Amino acid sequence: MSSAQRVVITPGEPAGIGPDLVVQLAQRAWPIELVVCADGALLTERAAMLGLPLSLLPYSPDVPAAP
Repeated sequence: MSSAQRVVITPGEPAGIGPDLVVQLAQRAWPIELVVCADGALLTERAAMLGLPLSLLPYSPDVPAAP
């Protein structure tokens, strides 16, 4: 069994600051796996507006967590 943990984040209202915060959170290395429940196109758009890189991976609950 993996010792890595998952944290699920929801950015809230799409027109609010939440998506921007999620994109900024993704810029750091975390000792946990961050899973964001949001529209990928919205996050990609916000990352472009902020001038930040963003790579999205599909979530699969069957795959063990990895930081």
